[in-house]
Amino acid sequence: MMPARLEIRRYAGGDRHRHDYWQFLVPLQGSMRIDIEGRFDVVASPCLAVIPQENLHDFVPSADCNMLVLDVESEIFSTGALPDILKGEGPVVTCLEPWLWRLFRQLGAEVGADARRADDAARVALTGLQLVRSANASASSLRADRRILDAAHALGENTEIASVTDMARMARLGQSQFHALFRATTGQSPKQYHLRRKLDRAVEWLIGTS
Repeated sequence: MMPARLEIRRYAGGDRHRHDYWQFLVPLQGSMRIDIEGRFDVVASPCLAVIPQENLHDFVPSADCNMLVLDVESEIFSTGALPDILKGEGPVVTCLEPWLWRLFRQLGAEVGADARRADDAARVALTGLQLVRSANASASSLRADRRILDAAHALGENTEIASVTDMARMARLGQSQFHALFRATTGQSPKQYHLRRKLDRAVEWLIGTS
């Protein structure tokens, strides 16, 4: 493998494994729930996931998951060139500033249009990693997946479904991001989840009155 490789990958299912290089994932479409040696999080736009070298990891992608993947050999990260997000044990998922998010998406568009640009694009992506600030990595005190689970709990307890807009606002996420994360976390859309919980409660009531 070259010291740094950038490509677009579609994921259809999980595959627990480890590798001897660093991996960075930027979602171009959909989302992915990641387990890195017992640390869980969900990566969706506009975020970046970091998978350290030699860490056993697995993932559950959404049906439409499409990722910009940067594989980097550790030799590239000399002591003086180590990005902020790799100093210490950082979070699995880091939120990107809007302009930096647009940069990675543009790199994805370039590679998607012509794979021969991948080597040059990889060098630009490495520069982009240096610009990701660790402060952004810990900006939220609650991880996205925890907020989604809280929303799912609230949704399951209510008899009337709230609008996706209201639920997204409560989770402090954009509407499309909330919908993608909710499906990645629960395996269902908010409406499907709500209907299933209503049916569950109806069955429980019938059993209790029989």
